Amino acid sequence: MKKPIIYSLAFLTSLSVQASEINPNGSPPKQEQGWSLWRPKSEIEKAGFDAGFSNMELGGYLDFENACNTNPTVGNSPISYWFRLSNSVERIGTGKVEYSCWANGRMLHTFDSTAIKSGLENVNCLRVNSPTGLVIRSEPRNNSRGLGRVANRRTVRPNSFPASIVETDGENWIAITSPRQGWLSDGKPTSQGNLTLCNR
Repeated sequence: MKKPIIYSLAFLTSLSVQASEINPNGSPPKQEQGWSLWRPKSEIEKAGFDAGFSNMELGGYLDFENACNTNPTVGNSPISYWFRLSNSVERIGTGKVEYSCWANGRMLHTFDSTAIKSGLENVNCLRVNSPTGLVIRSEPRNNSRGLGRVANRRTVRPNSFPASIVETDGENWIAITSPRQGWLSDGKPTSQGNLTLCNR
């Protein structure tokens, strides 16, 4: 059974970002580190992810759509909807999906929530991908007590699926239960990450 995660309380953001007049990727398309390119909402079903694991997230998405549809700057212009995935969805099975609405050549609002890679029944194994290994911490921050170290290429067991992920001081931290209970840094959201699925 998929469990609710700590990863985020999904949030709605109002933006006034100028890109191209057609879509939020710009021209030529520019991919932000840690994220896929923006894709039109019509491609969600073939994007290979699932989202919306709580009433809070579902309600937040409805609020996002309402904010887009009632934005006073839109007028009679058409609104297009877009989404993108954080790289960790493919890499460790859990990450973020961010939605945006676009009109008059600018991004109006964004909303993000938890996303998991489709087709994964459960993720109970992640592999360390860090040359120096990773320190298991008692709390999700670098100045918390060290509980041990996991060597490069060794495996750990996340405490849930979707994974429990907390962002602290610009780093993503993943809760694990083995080889002992604690937290591992997956690096900055814009990085290649320190963990991968074991079957990759």
